[in-house]
Amino acid sequence: MIRIRDRFKRSRIVAGVGAALSIALLATGCTAGGSSGPSTSAAKPTQLRMLYTTDEANSAAVASLVPEFKQKFGIDLKIDNQPYDALQQKVFSEFASSSSYYDIVVVDTPWAPALVQNLEPLSPYIQNAALNPDTPQSNLGDFIPKVFYDTAVYDASSPIKRYPDATAKPDVSSITKAGFDVYGMPIQSNVAVMAYRTDLFNDPTQKANFKAKYGRDLTVPKTWDEYAQVAAFFTQPDKKLYGTTVMAGVGDWATDDFKTLLASYGGDGTLTDQNGKPTFDTPEGVQALTYYSKLAQSGDVPPGSTSADWGTTADSFDNGLSAMTINYHDLKLADNVKGGTIGYAPVPTAKAAGPHFGTWMLSVNKNSKNKEWAYQAISWLTAAQQQTTMTAKSLHPSRTSVYSGIKSDNPLASFYDTLGKSLAVGVGRARLTNYTEVSHEVAVAVNNAASGASSPSDALKSASDKVSALLKSAGY
Repeated sequence: MIRIRDRFKRSRIVAGVGAALSIALLATGCTAGGSSGPSTSAAKPTQLRMLYTTDEANSAAVASLVPEFKQKFGIDLKIDNQPYDALQQKVFSEFASSSSYYDIVVVDTPWAPALVQNLEPLSPYIQNAALNPDTPQSNLGDFIPKVFYDTAVYDASSPIKRYPDATAKPDVSSITKAGFDVYGMPIQSNVAVMAYRTDLFNDPTQKANFKAKYGRDLTVPKTWDEYAQVAAFFTQPDKKLYGTTVMAGVGDWATDDFKTLLASYGGDGTLTDQNGKPTFDTPEGVQALTYYSKLAQSGDVPPGSTSADWGTTADSFDNGLSAMTINYHDLKLADNVKGGTIGYAPVPTAKAAGPHFGTWMLSVNKNSKNKEWAYQAISWLTAAQQQTTMTAKSLHPSRTSVYSGIKSDNPLASFYDTLGKSLAVGVGRARLTNYTEVSHEVAVAVNNAASGASSPSDALKSASDKVSALLKSAGY
């Protein structure tokens, strides 16, 4: 099994490089490729080239289907795997040069607003029966609605806009009538979930002690108040055990922690509105960051948490250093954690549910010479049968039927049940061409508040001012 610390020990490319690539891309986007619609008589290529990431979107799971793909289509699928930072730069540079080398490109949601004009709109392909021989219209209705709309549905002329009803069953005719189109097929869906030590929660002594101290039964926390209380109860520094973790180091991880809390307290978890205005310097934002900073300073999280990232918190939990954690993948306790067992549950709520989520999608390069076959490839790779097969290698499915079909005896049944439920209520990122820079300013504010360098209200005010300037410079 791929370990989470291997998946996420990476950083974003520096803001200047990302911005420069975005500008170059937008300058070529309106004229790149061109699309005259699919041809059902398009010649079959001997191979298709796909640009994909590594562990971040479970490359091993996708690679496992290559032999079956060749057997079904008679086409070699050549996958070029790049680690996250290299991939991001490669994707942007390929499109900026209008390259036709890759037929299929994997896209992470923060990049999509800047890339969408260079991706092939798929509605003509989805509605062409000849290109969908196995499943009519790629069975769009089986995708988890929030995942599908957040990941793949855009108005290319105004990428900041969102489809008006993110809970509607996906339907290509409704999507195009509303002025949107489909620009990819979701393949790997990540969402914040809570992992906890079931051996500790079920221990009779722990249960009795908790009941004596708090006058209620020890249960998996469902609210943030319960979460803080349980974290305090389990914290025993002399035994090298802490209640939970925070990932308050400067990076996307801190932004993701904050936006989950912001949505939970009733705020706008996307961080900006569709007019390009910040929405996090609000009473709900201050409440969310106050909670987070208190937790970070409580002593109930491991030392060094104000510099922690995804990998750090996963390592802390894996090695038995914390009783709970919030992360994006299934976890595995180290061999030295004797008798340890893991359960999964949705992240706690306050007024609402809003765990941060983001999904990778497979898209067709608008410049590809093999678009019809590239479409059939991504449709097949993301179909329910193939996604089910890939769960054996821990793929995070994007289809409702895959989650409902996972058997109770699956070793990861609890994780997949929680993952599916959480994706259905998740909150994605703002749709911005410069999201990386915006996220950085929010992460700095979270880190300043968590470390005590600034009050939550002052940190958010400063970040909001800086984000406003960034959005204005980007043309919003």
